[in-house]
Amino acid sequence: MPIRIALVGAGHMGRIHLEKLSAMDGVQVSGVIDVDEARAKELSGKYRVPAFKEYSDVIPLSDGVVIATPTESHYEIARAFLEKGAHVFIEKPITSNEGEARELIKLARRKELVFQVGHLERFNPVFAKAAAEIRNPLYIEAYRASPFTGRSTDVSVILDVMIHDLDLILSLVKVQVKEVKAHGFPFVADKLDMVNARIEFENGCVANITASRIWTGRVRRMAVFEEDRYFDLDLLSGTIIVATKGKNENMETVEHEISKVDSVMHELMEFVGSIRGETKPSVTGEDGLKALALANLIDQHIATRSST
Repeated sequence: MPIRIALVGAGHMGRIHLEKLSAMDGVQVSGVIDVDEARAKELSGKYRVPAFKEYSDVIPLSDGVVIATPTESHYEIARAFLEKGAHVFIEKPITSNEGEARELIKLARRKELVFQVGHLERFNPVFAKAAAEIRNPLYIEAYRASPFTGRSTDVSVILDVMIHDLDLILSLVKVQVKEVKAHGFPFVADKLDMVNARIEFENGCVANITASRIWTGRVRRMAVFEEDRYFDLDLLSGTIIVATKGKNENMETVEHEISKVDSVMHELMEFVGSIRGETKPSVTGEDGLKALALANLIDQHIATRSST
């Protein structure tokens, strides 16, 4: 029997998800739903899948759902599917606020349903290879920038762009946050478009993160320093440079070229595999909540600075 997956939200990411789902063996797209009915019908014709006006109409026909709508609608849609026994894949950020996220996590756990969050960079093969070798981060530097696209302006750059690196860092540093300092400003949108944050963890590790959506090019870099080596990750070009402390104060460096993979297909295959009971999500609802909570701490610190 094929796994029946609905797609709610047919914008930029939704279209990508639909393309991947339509190409997957053992998956049947049960329907596509978007507030723009013309867009839903266009994709319905292109991929030969049903289009529905209301997402509630497709719930009885679905084993799971991919939610790629604006953040403020995540909670309502995810809850409706979970309550009816459907597994949920939800794009980042998980919800608009932490209370909503906790409710969804609790509901999914009670119903014994898969609840996966779309933090795509966890499936970047550069990060995956480095993460398997990183033991004890002492300092992390992350820089992520892109040109202004006009998408995701319903949220700040923290929830739109920086949250990728917040999730990656939290997956490496598995202790509580001790202190957050940050500053940022809006430039094009009416929400923050560029932010820098310094995060100190209880074990002494420090992360310095910069995110911008008003840059002239695209950058996705991360450096992770340990006691005797550091990892320089280029998440766009697919390279890792590992520099190890050698004898006589020398540094020995090795560069790795990492083959690219289809990260969206990978995360969706994991979602479907989790529904079948073959695997478990790499990025859970709890992970999505942790990233959202840290993003909120950063936002709150900037708001406090602005009001003084």
